[in-house]
Amino acid sequence: MRRNLRFLVLGAGMSGILAGIRLKQEGLEDFEILEMAGDVGGTWRDNTYPGLSCDVPAHTYGYSFERNWRWTGFYASGPELGEYFRRCAHKYGLMPHVRLNTRVTDIRREHGRWVVESADGQTREADIVINCFGVLCHPKLPDIPGLKRFKGAMFHSARWDHSVPLDGRRIGVVGTGSTAAQITAALAPRAGHYSLFQRTAQWVAPAYALQRSEFMRGLHRIIPGFSRLTGKLQGELFYEIAKGVTGDSDPAWRAVDWLCRRNLARVRDPELRRALTPDFKVGCRRLIFCDGFYEAIEATNAELVTAGIKGIEAGGIRTVDGRLHELDVLVLATGFHALNYTYGFEVTNDAGARLSEQWTDGARALHGVAVSGFPNYFMLIGPHSPVGNFSLTAISEIQMDYLLQLIEPIRRGEASAIAADPDAERRYYDYLGAGMAKTVWSSGCNRSWYLGKDGQPQLYPYPPTTFVRELATPDLSEFVVA
Repeated sequence: MRRNLRFLVLGAGMSGILAGIRLKQEGLEDFEILEMAGDVGGTWRDNTYPGLSCDVPAHTYGYSFERNWRWTGFYASGPELGEYFRRCAHKYGLMPHVRLNTRVTDIRREHGRWVVESADGQTREADIVINCFGVLCHPKLPDIPGLKRFKGAMFHSARWDHSVPLDGRRIGVVGTGSTAAQITAALAPRAGHYSLFQRTAQWVAPAYALQRSEFMRGLHRIIPGFSRLTGKLQGELFYEIAKGVTGDSDPAWRAVDWLCRRNLARVRDPELRRALTPDFKVGCRRLIFCDGFYEAIEATNAELVTAGIKGIEAGGIRTVDGRLHELDVLVLATGFHALNYTYGFEVTNDAGARLSEQWTDGARALHGVAVSGFPNYFMLIGPHSPVGNFSLTAISEIQMDYLLQLIEPIRRGEASAIAADPDAERRYYDYLGAGMAKTVWSSGCNRSWYLGKDGQPQLYPYPPTTFVRELATPDLSEFVVA
């Protein structure tokens, strides 16, 4: 006899949609997907800034079971990805399970079940909770004095205000990550004056973002196997680059290093080129793949500001050199609370222990999925998942398939709860630590969202093939099964 299990999936982004699809495919229909926003799509719903594009090849980023012939280029644009994930949610019948505008505020375990409260005052119970919030959920505002004093239009890049006119305006962008690079390439040519406020220079590789002709799109539509082959080839290319940053392929790293330095050498102004040159190894921080960034920042109407920001005033940003940079529009491309997996809510187990306190020194989860001391609380794209060297959709699929195998004893009625064994979790983190030293992430960049509270990269330091092998089948000796 199989037990009728109730699931709560947190978040209706890429991972939450994937979790819902796989639950339905397994005949597990008793689940709800709790989404804090007014639509599904996650990152690709929230981010709508000019120039938005994925930096993972399109056929590698989609679900393996839902090939998409509609991609218009080597990379998918933000609107294309938003539409893709919405289409998947509808096609696979998830919308009746989705509860929109439902923000989770508290999760606690009582009498062998999880109780989940939301901001609307509702309380739900479940046998199993699957946290699918991911790492790009909650925007992070910079700690700059006077932030609220600015009188122009100001917003975070993940909360873009499309009612604000941009053409011919004085636009300032704080940040130099992937988002800021894409915004610069798209928006600087439209601005009257464009100011990019740089704290840390970044390595920028050419994206080679070729567009696809109608003929090629038609070929992908008519021959589905062509899309699968394309995805396989793109995946091999992506994974070879990933082996470079994990220290498992020196030729791959040298090739990427050469591409980045060659790209930077195209900047004609030697002073600007020096200002744009990072002081760390290629790949230590997340690589930026963007065409047109250097051309845009080198244009006569654009300015790279390297002086530190002293504060924000009504008319713009004042830097430490005393200069006021007058602005009409201020964009904060300052990232997310990426490694805070309990941001905005708390998780409490039967013994009253809080997950945020257990993770005081940094979040931990066995294989990025299961947490010691918190039975039947699982994660997709959890701590130390290979977010820096693997396609996120692939990670979600692998972890979800692993999770479905892991809960089989519960489905069969042979167990009621499963959690990571504390000793196994410690051994796993010793294993991760042993592999981290060889990676380029550990080569000395001290400002990176990859770094956790202990200053160590919160990533998976081995090639994608190793991750796939390790999560092929759960080893129940690594878990506490009750």
